[in-house]
Amino acid sequence: MRHHDFHTRTTRAVTAAALTGAALALGGCAGGAAESAGSGDATPVAFALDWAPNTNHIGVFVAEELGYFDEAGLDVEILPYGSTPATQLVSAGEADFGIGGQSNVQVARTAGLDLVSVYRVTQRDSGRLVTLADRADVERPSDLDGATFGGFGSPLYTALAQATIAGDGGEGEFEEVVLDTGAYEALSQGRIDFTLSVATWENLQAELDGHPYREFRYQDFGVPEQQSTGIVSSEAYLDAHPEEARAFVQAVARGYAYAAEQPEAAADLLIEANPDTLGAAEDLVHRSAELLASEYFVSPDREIGAADPEAWDAFGGFLHAGGFLTDAAGEPLAEEPDWSAYYTDEYLE
Repeated sequence: MRHHDFHTRTTRAVTAAALTGAALALGGCAGGAAESAGSGDATPVAFALDWAPNTNHIGVFVAEELGYFDEAGLDVEILPYGSTPATQLVSAGEADFGIGGQSNVQVARTAGLDLVSVYRVTQRDSGRLVTLADRADVERPSDLDGATFGGFGSPLYTALAQATIAGDGGEGEFEEVVLDTGAYEALSQGRIDFTLSVATWENLQAELDGHPYREFRYQDFGVPEQQSTGIVSSEAYLDAHPEEARAFVQAVARGYAYAAEQPEAAADLLIEANPDTLGAAEDLVHRSAELLASEYFVSPDREIGAADPEAWDAFGGFLHAGGFLTDAAGEPLAEEPDWSAYYTDEYLE
């Protein structure tokens, strides 16, 4: 396993047009990442993170630390998040696999990127609309009409906030200021009224910091379910390296299965692999690993990592109805895609 030094991600979302343009600019080729490095008989594989190492990535680091990749004959290089999102790196052939959730794939593939979801880390949406818990004037999403939203520069995130408020009987009208990850500090300081967060990370951090959030789950107010975190590859890579892809996905599935069954031990392995990034966040990492293991990694309805076709269809319909889908030319999509082509469980088998 080859390592890099990691640093904190600075951006969270880009538009479909930007995704397409950046992927074309990278101009990579299928298999280029896998063929660029490696040693001995192990097959090199490049995996791109979407953020500084955290518990969404725990199964990958468990697979590293416990030797699952070695057993599969793979030399996996984990690429830290930089200025280019993981999905763009994968589409361009600069990485063989990377972190990419359901909505990322649905928007980006429709816009022309070469992406396929091959593993679903979370079986349901971990996103939340949040405000500070001590706000007596905000008890429901509809109370946020006319308030100030700390956004992330993505129309989709704005739509999630609007839909959640409207689903509670509000108008879904508010002022938005784009703050990206600065939104959490702004919320704690009272400079904004609400933002979006991840229940398994920012919400836990807020509790540990002493300013807990009041959280509203989008799906409780009419937004369709989605498998919000996953792992993607490209059709170009999968076609050229089917056996390597199967070996990688199955090793990753072993890692997440271990994390689901032994979250405390998995959290320790994640921290040990990233001491500079996570060494001072042991409480957060352990609490997050426990929550993911109990509520997100597994579903009684399907095997670990498997796709939920109903969620892909329902959230895809939400994206299409909301006008968030454009083709490779940047034109609005008239016909909703066949979402079953956007994911596969083939490599889990």
